[in-house]
This record gives sequence, C-alpha cells and structure tokens, in this order.
Amino acid sequence: MQNTVEFFKPSIQENTKKYIDDVLTFSDNRKVEKLESSFKNFIGCENALATTSGTSALHLAMCALDFKRGDKVICSINVFPSVPETVRHFDAEPIFVDIEGKNYNIEIVKLEEALKKNKSKKLKAVIINHMAGHIMDLEAVYALAKEYNVKVIEDASNAMGAKYKGNYIGNTGADITVFSFAPHLCNSTVNGGILVCKDRAVDERARLLGFHGMYNRHCDVFGSVNYIYDVIDIGWKYDLSQLEAAYCLAEFEALESSIKRRQEIAKVYNRELAGVDHVTLPNLSENDVVTQYIVEIDKNRDHFVNELKKEGVNISVHYMPLHLTEYYKQKYSMKVFDYSVALGAFQRVMSLPIYPSMTDAEVMQVCEAVKKVADAHI
Repeated sequence: MQNTVEFFKPSIQENTKKYIDDVLTFSDNRKVEKLESSFKNFIGCENALATTSGTSALHLAMCALDFKRGDKVICSINVFPSVPETVRHFDAEPIFVDIEGKNYNIEIVKLEEALKKNKSKKLKAVIINHMAGHIMDLEAVYALAKEYNVKVIEDASNAMGAKYKGNYIGNTGADITVFSFAPHLCNSTVNGGILVCKDRAVDERARLLGFHGMYNRHCDVFGSVNYIYDVIDIGWKYDLSQLEAAYCLAEFEALESSIKRRQEIAKVYNRELAGVDHVTLPNLSENDVVTQYIVEIDKNRDHFVNELKKEGVNISVHYMPLHLTEYYKQKYSMKVFDYSVALGAFQRVMSLPIYPSMTDAEVMQVCEAVKKVADAHI
C-alpha cells in the first residue's frame, strides 16, 4: 500500500513539548511575552502583539485604525476570505483589484488605477499580501500610499522570515503587518497571529481592544485578572493563550531552519520537474521563503489533480478568486470575467506539498507522481 503525501503536516520542534510542559507545570507562564519579545528582536520592530490568529490580528489592525461604515479598502481579488471579511464586518467596502500573472500578487498598475478611481476621504487603506512568499514591489506600494494618503496593511501570513531590500517583512515601512502561525490549516494544531505596527498608539489601541477594552488590567501567573480595572471601549477576546504561545514560540525559534528546508525541497522540485510536459514551474529567487510551491498545468488541471491523488499526492490551490464565491459575487454583482488574470490563474495553478517535516523520500514521491501523471496527461 502506497503512502500518502499530505499537502501539509505541522512540525513538532525540539522545544515544543518542553515549552508546553513549562506552561502546564506553571514553571514558566511568560510564553506570550517571550514570543512577542522574540518577534521584535528578530524582525527589528518596536511593537508586536500576539493574537489568537492571523485573522484576529487583521481585525484588530482595522479596529485600531478606526475603520467605519462606508470606508473603502483596496485588496487583491486573489486572497483568502479573511481579508475582505474583516473589512465587511465594519460594513466597509473592499475594492478588488486583479493580479499579475507571474507571482499572483496584486497588479501595481491596476492598484494605482483603483486608488485614482476611488480617491476620497472614505478611502482608508490598501491591504496587500505576498503570495507564496513572493514579496511585492513594496517601494511602489508605499509611494502610492503616500500619494493617495492611505494606510498600508500587509497580510504577511505567507511571508514570515522573508526580506525586502535587506529588512525583514514587518520592518519595511507598512503601517501594520500581520502574520499567522497557521496559514495552511483549517483545523490546525494551534492558532496564533502577530500584529506588528510602527505607531505605538496603534499598538496600545490594539492591545486594549484585544482584551474586552479593559484598561489597567493585570494578570497573575494563573491568568486571573485583578479585580480593579476599567472598561473604556467595546473590545474582543483576541489574546493568545500561554499554551498556544508555547507552541508558536517553538515554531518561531525554528523559523530559519524551516525556511532552509523548504528552500531545499524547492530546489529538488526545480531540478526534477524541469522540462516536464504540461507543467510550468514558479519563478523563484535564492531568497524566497517558499511557503507554497505553485505550478501551472497548461490544461485539464482538475484531471491532473485527481490523477495525483490516485498516486498518493495531495495538493491545494491558492486561491479561489473571490468573485467566484457566492457572497462576493452576489454582494458586488461581479461577473466571472471581471478579473481575467486571476480567473486564468485559478484554472491552471496548483500548490505542491512543501513543509519542513517532508522527508526526502516523500519529495521524490511527489516528483515521480507529477512526472507519471504528466506523461499520460491529455
């Protein structure tokens, strides 16, 4: 019976069980603080707030920037639903922009057109994401944001540990950057996010709203809140637990080795799959963190995927363009060809398994399966 190569499996780091045991035995219940401190030291930023997920970090970012009903926020059509849904929860309006066909990020020229078309006091921000860890032309994005007086929020769920012009993402000039420790999983082993921002006042506002709008609260090592506090706003409960922080801290400490392993796997894919019929490989640079390895199938992508499953290889697709989903299609009366580049990419792309715990044998199993299916593909 052949083994199945899953699309993604979480890693258990050397320190994971120890850190969790620290929390369970109450010997160290400062894992949240340590995670935030480690993140600040690594990224080179002044403010970092641990949250329950990347989505909660994104929501807090918009709360901290005081988004209101009718505000407009520009984002790519090719993002996970967490991006526009956080906008909609303010009864604000996402303005969708098509992607470029090389790395599947928001198209800069079309972004500028959207900024120009929607220029008003209601236009508040641009949310950008870095597909598969491919970093956008941030210099161009920041220049446009300055020209049109909007904030830049970076969803860096797939870019933790990536650099742009020598600086880590999170310390390149965005107003707020959000990260996720579970960017691939619907039922993850653990959830966790980080909100990084330049402005101390934004960080303080996010911290306040991230725990019920409570001011002057203090917790003991067992999580009990002091009984004298004030509530000065309506907030949420987005604070990360010590157990989740323990897991995330171990993952974060292994970030550089995880990136290195993904890069090694990508090199094998590049070598073994070069010139394979029907398959176009991604454009990778030496410094890409390769959170997804996205290939294009020239025709009959779904058939290709089904044949790979028969060979014991599970894949995924990043992402379904939002104008093809029921809510956004109906809400904004979007047509299937309104975002032609994203539509075309969605019909061709698939992401191969790539994660640190993959064995060399599993990597080669994927390569051999792709070659076999490609040879028989019509």
